[in-house]
Amino acid sequence: MPKVIAVVPVFNEHKTLKSILARIAPQVDVFVCINDGSEDDSLKILKNFAGKRKDFFVVDLPFNTGMAGAVKQGFLFALYLEKVGFVKEDDVVVTIDADGQHKPEYISEIVKYLIRKNADVVLTRRDFSVYPLYKVLGNRFLTWTNSILSGFKYYDVESGLRFLRVKTIGPILKFYTGMKYSCAQEIALISAREGFKIDNDFMVEIAYYRPGTTVWDGFIVLFLSFFTFLRWRFRLASDVVLSSEILKTSFVQSKGYWPKSGKRRSK
Repeated sequence: MPKVIAVVPVFNEHKTLKSILARIAPQVDVFVCINDGSEDDSLKILKNFAGKRKDFFVVDLPFNTGMAGAVKQGFLFALYLEKVGFVKEDDVVVTIDADGQHKPEYISEIVKYLIRKNADVVLTRRDFSVYPLYKVLGNRFLTWTNSILSGFKYYDVESGLRFLRVKTIGPILKFYTGMKYSCAQEIALISAREGFKIDNDFMVEIAYYRPGTTVWDGFIVLFLSFFTFLRWRFRLASDVVLSSEILKTSFVQSKGYWPKSGKRRSK
């Protein structure tokens, strides 16, 4: 079985964070939690959790970068873990929000599903029964647009619960911009255009609807979708840099939080 690495963006989530981490923990081997400039007790909670469990990494960003920026840092750290031999290219990265919208209990089931389907990327498909109509219509439009730009028939590209082999992350980051809430659209578009085997059929229930994104955010996401497509089309790739100080520092500091005795968790 591959290792499972949970990438969890965190921004002022102290109310739900402790519970979500506890629910994720039995199903993953490695945590990569990105504290995205939180101003509450989120960072304290992350450090305390790391003190009780090995293989728990905290990337503490000095200011808020937005969801897409936090996901980018999580992906970079996952690649750094591969570089230092901590994970392998066929291991699985799962991104999940810290606010409780997505149910962590799906993780093990979907990892098995990814393996059974021999997929490189599984983007979950949400049950929209708890969403307002305007959100459903907006999602359908953005999904339709992405299907055209990516050349792959998607049903829902905006879900934050997604599963990717480590080997897909480098090619994705070469064309990834990472602004505001663009992560879902960009990941879906680039992974399809790069020829990875994608599955968008696994349906998940959403615990609750949390408002946050605006119509203006939707326009930004749409613009960045076209921008990302053009970057891919004309091969305007960016270097994926794994030598940044924040990656090295986060790796060393996180290991310092870990309990001093006890064995590493195995599945």
